[in-house]
Amino acid sequence: MTRTRAFTFAPRGPRSRPRCHPARPERRRRESAAADEGSVYSGILALTIATVAIVALLFPASAAAQRRKDFSAPTPLPSGSTLILGFLDRADRDSEVNRPVVQLAERLRALSLPGVFVELAEHSRRGEALKFIEAATGRDSKGRCTVEGCRTVRLILYGRDAGAPEVVKLARELNQRELRVALTALVDCSGAKDVVIPPNVAKAANLYQNEGPSLRAPIRIQAEDPAKTKILANQRFTVGGKWVELSDATLSQPSGPAPGSDADTDPQVWNRVEDYILAELHSAGIPGAPAPPH
Repeated sequence: MTRTRAFTFAPRGPRSRPRCHPARPERRRRESAAADEGSVYSGILALTIATVAIVALLFPASAAAQRRKDFSAPTPLPSGSTLILGFLDRADRDSEVNRPVVQLAERLRALSLPGVFVELAEHSRRGEALKFIEAATGRDSKGRCTVEGCRTVRLILYGRDAGAPEVVKLARELNQRELRVALTALVDCSGAKDVVIPPNVAKAANLYQNEGPSLRAPIRIQAEDPAKTKILANQRFTVGGKWVELSDATLSQPSGPAPGSDADTDPQVWNRVEDYILAELHSAGIPGAPAPPH
């Protein structure tokens, strides 16, 4: 006879709750270090934001934004356009020294000639002026055409005093990019070591006011390739109201202010610069460009 085994079930006691293990000391140290590191980063970020805010208050616009804002012509310019760029002697456009440069630009703008754009640049901003010309002609920094295509733009450059040497330097940089310059006009060129005009410049003029703003001996420009560059003038306007060539004798004679004269606004010198520019515009067949006096 088979015996049946009896099973007895012991009553199950109350379910035990999971035990909470306290964090180990190493884990607490890591968490504390991470919290401290986060606080340091937060502090650095807050300090950086505060610094940027202070700079923004002290300098409402960055220097690059100000320089870019100075050029109002659209880029790239339409092919066949003319860009006239004048270099100032000082950063302050309202200074007496810059007055003739600015006034010439204003007179040229007032003509409202189609396709003619007139801009000004500080003599210390030649790099920005070069970038602007690259953009205006549809080229990159190596002179290659951008995706929008290269544009044929007539370039005319003029400058006074410290701005005059920058005209020659800029022309050389444009020569490296195979960009032609129709005309360069220098007035009271000072501090120039490079007086050789590069072969990409078609015409060049070098003028001095006898009543210059400071005593200095004038310099004479020459063409690197006379077959490609025509020197229009190496002249100085005398107190007696005459133009004289910059010969070896006159080169040793410094320019200086005449008693009672307004040295920075000699109309004869700046009228001559304006005549050179108008002659270039007229010969290019720009509608409305007045013929310069003979």
